[in-house]
Amino acid sequence: MVGKTYLDTARGLLGADPVLLQTAPTFFGMAIDGGLELAQMAVARLYDGTRDTMSVPRMLKRAEQEAGTFQCGSGQEVRKAIAECQKIVVGLDPVIASIGERRNGWLAHLDPKTIADPNALTDRAKLTLPDLDRGFKDTEEIVLKVSSLYEGVIGGLKYIGGNDYETALDCIRRAKCAWIENYEHESKEKWQGPRPKDGCRTVSQIDRSRRPHS
Repeated sequence: MVGKTYLDTARGLLGADPVLLQTAPTFFGMAIDGGLELAQMAVARLYDGTRDTMSVPRMLKRAEQEAGTFQCGSGQEVRKAIAECQKIVVGLDPVIASIGERRNGWLAHLDPKTIADPNALTDRAKLTLPDLDRGFKDTEEIVLKVSSLYEGVIGGLKYIGGNDYETALDCIRRAKCAWIENYEHESKEKWQGPRPKDGCRTVSQIDRSRRPHS
C-alpha cells in the first residue's frame, strides 16, 4: 500500500500542470524523485533475498507448509493458488532483478562504480514506469489470492485519499488564477506569463462579474 501510494503520487505529479509545479519546483521535483525511489525500495523489500526476511516468495513457501490451516479454502485450493502465484513471481523476475540492482548500486548503497559512471547502472538495470506498476499489480494479486483463502480478505490494497495531492494542486491552481485575474483587473493588461491549463477568466469576464447587477 505504501509503495503503490508513492508510485501513484509520483506519477500523478509527473502528469500535473507544469505551471502549478513551477510554484515550488524544488518541492515537487523532490517529491517526484523521492516517490519513484521509495516505490522501488518498497518492491525491493517485498522480494528481498536476505536471510531471515519475510519476502513474497518466502510467504508462499510458508503458506504451502500450512495449507491445511487456511480458513476459507481447502488444502487443494490453497496449493493451486500458490502454484499460480509462483508463476507470477517467475514472470516478475526481470523487473525484480533490475530493481535489486538499482537498490544495491544506488538506492540503498553507494557503489563506487555507480558513482564513477551513473549511466552504466541505468543502462544495465533498465526500468520503466509500466515495469514498476506491474511489480505492484502482480504482487497485489499474489497477496490477495493468498489472503482471500486464509482469512477472506478481498478488494484492492490502497489508502483512502491516496490521491489527495490533487486537492493541493487544485488549491494552487485557484490561487494562481486569482492572482492573474486580480493583476489583469487592476492593470487592464493581459497577463503574458504562463497560465494554468484549466485557464483563468479574462479581463472582460472579470469586469462583467464585478459589475453591479441592475
